[in-house]
Amino acid sequence: MLAVAAIGATAYVVAFRPVTPHRSTPLPTNVISYSTVGLVTTATPPGNASGQLLQLRYEDNALEFSPVAQAQQSVGTPQWTADLMGGATYIFIYLPTGQCLSATGTASRPRIALRHCNLGAAQRWRRTHTPVLSQAHDFYQYANLGDGNCLTQAGVLTGQIYAAGLSPCATQQPANQLLAFWWSTL
Repeated sequence: MLAVAAIGATAYVVAFRPVTPHRSTPLPTNVISYSTVGLVTTATPPGNASGQLLQLRYEDNALEFSPVAQAQQSVGTPQWTADLMGGATYIFIYLPTGQCLSATGTASRPRIALRHCNLGAAQRWRRTHTPVLSQAHDFYQYANLGDGNCLTQAGVLTGQIYAAGLSPCATQQPANQLLAFWWSTL
């Protein structure tokens, strides 16, 4: 009888004990290196001589890609710091506001925004695939560690201003998902 009670008690504990949450490994917070950069893409595929350079900026309460004047392409005005963190991820800090580029929204409606820096997964960006070399710069896709989507030039807003957003990372590395660090201080 005692054996049956012990088996019953053990079964009860195994079946109904509180579940302890899975503890994920914390993200590294050490900065390996940082550089002041322009986050630049092109309006046409890299390698096309007529491709207009577009820099990611924050204007009118929205992130957008706006044209870089021809005279500014060699000198430029970097707007971001690219902090390479332990774990091979980047944090992008917008210099005029001191805020971090963050994935926001939902799985069905991913968005990007500037937020107070907390170094969480929604503010971490990882390079994917191999770089595409164009105009003496390496263009990469940048996938968000939190939601897995890539930073994307999402089409024309008005005139030469392009929307910035997130979309699933494409394996064929489309031009609208390729970004380079321009005017890097490294």
